[in-house]
Amino acid sequence: MKGMNRVLAALVLVGFCTAGMTGQAEGSENPLSSRDGPIQKRLYAIDHELSLGWSYLPLDSYYKGYGVSLSYTIHLNHLWAIELFRLGLTYNLDSDLKTKLIEQMPDISPAEFPAMVLMENTNLLFKMLYGKQTFLNRQVLHYELFVSGGVTFAFRNPFNVHEIDMEYARFEFGVNLGVGFRFWLNPDWSVRVDMRNTLLLLSFTQGFDDYLPKNAAEIGLSLSYAL
Repeated sequence: MKGMNRVLAALVLVGFCTAGMTGQAEGSENPLSSRDGPIQKRLYAIDHELSLGWSYLPLDSYYKGYGVSLSYTIHLNHLWAIELFRLGLTYNLDSDLKTKLIEQMPDISPAEFPAMVLMENTNLLFKMLYGKQTFLNRQVLHYELFVSGGVTFAFRNPFNVHEIDMEYARFEFGVNLGVGFRFWLNPDWSVRVDMRNTLLLLSFTQGFDDYLPKNAAEIGLSLSYAL
């Protein structure tokens, strides 16, 4: 009987030791599991994405731009994506300041106020935050926060698309940085908000001595579909 008790005690001791070692091994694989709970995989993941949206360019003092955009993005994994292209077409409305300058100063021509008409972005996206929240304890909302950065090719002209005079056309190159927010409607559809600032650095149609770097800020709202 004593021998049986010793065997049972030994088995219990081995069981406790094995359980402790297993717990330590699991904790070493994911140290956040024991501290903050399990980290779940993303429920909504995208491989390819096509987006159609609206944009607003508020920064320039001489005009305000209202446009549409079309973009295609390849998602490499849960952290990184490549916005292969984002094409934007903008319609510009003159500000009161520009109108007054042209009316009151005969030496000033509309050609001196080039505005953004076409823009193409190619960007790298870093998806830094993914989360979900409950709305009124009835529905789970999935969202994502990301930052973007890349290159920009721009076409600027004092006149809009339907009245463009190529004599004053400007083809320019720049870089852009931005931040974005995505809200999922369902696994296939999502809404994106993008805020970007483009710094135009190089003009292909002007001399280096006559060109100064110029900012072009943009706020975009788009509807995206997961292909």
